[in-house]
Amino acid sequence: GSVAEVAILAALLGRPEEATDADLREAVRAGLVLRADGAYRFLHDRIQEAAYSLIPEGERAATHLEIGRLLWSRTPPGELEEKVFDIVRQLDRGVALITSREERERVAELDLLAGKRAHGATAYASALKYFAAGSALLAEDRWERRYELTFALELHRAECEYLTGDLASAEERLSTLSRRAAGLVDVAAVTCARVALYTTLDRSDRSVDVCLEYLR
Repeated sequence: GSVAEVAILAALLGRPEEATDADLREAVRAGLVLRADGAYRFLHDRIQEAAYSLIPEGERAATHLEIGRLLWSRTPPGELEEKVFDIVRQLDRGVALITSREERERVAELDLLAGKRAHGATAYASALKYFAAGSALLAEDRWERRYELTFALELHRAECEYLTGDLASAEERLSTLSRRAAGLVDVAAVTCARVALYTTLDRSDRSVDVCLEYLR
């Protein structure tokens, strides 16, 4: 990002905040960054891009993962929803290096949270990316191991596909979900989404069929 808190920079460097300020004093003097309100800010996007280009490409994923883990560990539970975009943006760029199944599932939970927030802000394309990223993190046995998380990611993903105009993908995903859904509540959620989709497609016959399947 273009802004970084001094405390976060110091933690990443493993140095006191005073030493971090000293390290960046010349950059401030040169007009590359500005220090204000306990944070440093790049004065121009081009400066940020130039700084990023100095990181060897092979090291970028590890750097993002390190930053994401640090942000995550320093965020109180009550502030997680507010800061989830910053955390997930870093973790998703380093996700290929995460080998622990448990950590991958926790990151998928963050992607679900980020996707829901983006969906609530009507940023459906961004929400779709978060839901897809979360689904990709789960193992092949995800339906057996993490049913609720998998179902939520896939249902919201289908809804965003529908809202962004990818109706074919939405139909295929919802059809799969109708067979995977466990319990009347989840089946009802899938049914509602399918009815909305078929209504949009002007296929009222399929809407009726889907409703009758549910009622049976």
